[in-house]
Amino acid sequence: MVLVGNHEAECHSPRCQASRTKSKALGNYTAYNTRFKMPYEESGGTLNMWHSFDHGPIHFTSVSSESDYPDAPANVFTAWTDNGNFGDQLSWIEADLKKAEANRANVPWIFVGMHRPIYSVLNSENDVPIDHTAKIQAAFEDLLLKYKVDVVLTGHKHYYERHLPIANNKAILDGVSKDYKVYDNPQAPVHILTGGAGQSEGLSFSPTHTASWNAVSDYEHFGYSMLKANRTTLVWEYILSSGQTVQDEFVMHKTDPTQSDVTSS
Repeated sequence: MVLVGNHEAECHSPRCQASRTKSKALGNYTAYNTRFKMPYEESGGTLNMWHSFDHGPIHFTSVSSESDYPDAPANVFTAWTDNGNFGDQLSWIEADLKKAEANRANVPWIFVGMHRPIYSVLNSENDVPIDHTAKIQAAFEDLLLKYKVDVVLTGHKHYYERHLPIANNKAILDGVSKDYKVYDNPQAPVHILTGGAGQSEGLSFSPTHTASWNAVSDYEHFGYSMLKANRTTLVWEYILSSGQTVQDEFVMHKTDPTQSDVTSS
């Protein structure tokens, strides 16, 4: 499964960008939306720009950090292209998350995926998102909190950060072990930036500071992430591309919604 990022907006070769015909034909995410077929029809989304699906015990909501929210990035490389204007993304996200929240008894976990992060140490000052991450936060975070999203998966930066549960720039430590390796019924979304699987541009510039909500980071190695899940437990691993060793691992637990209903009754 795929979700949209900034590199999908237009062609990137100088020869293509120099041609008005070619760059317009490949502009506004045309190649991306033509090459792939995500379940947007089944989920009421729009092309491959935003869509959702269930896989096992997880509901995945894939959104566009590239278009269709206030102050979204233009991602234009030529003067004659105009990207975005696919529809009312934020209303769709709210409807999708509302439906997923109501279906927790069947699919207990909710993940949101977007290309650009809300929380990134590099794009923060005093724990607060700055620059474009602040605009992403303004557009999306209230919905993530309202519908109690469990995990937010992002990339864009070519490295790895795993954060503590965060709400409105603050780490929420309820249920978090002292070594940050176990999150037991966390009370806010867990943001994971895993963008360092490998890229011709190399690793991104690493920050010279940290943030209080940053639990683990790796700015020096390429790596990829693996996830195992059942109804009550998630096991997350970050694995180095060279050597295949586990660089980071943590576990999330949650009370099974069907069991909590039985207990409360």
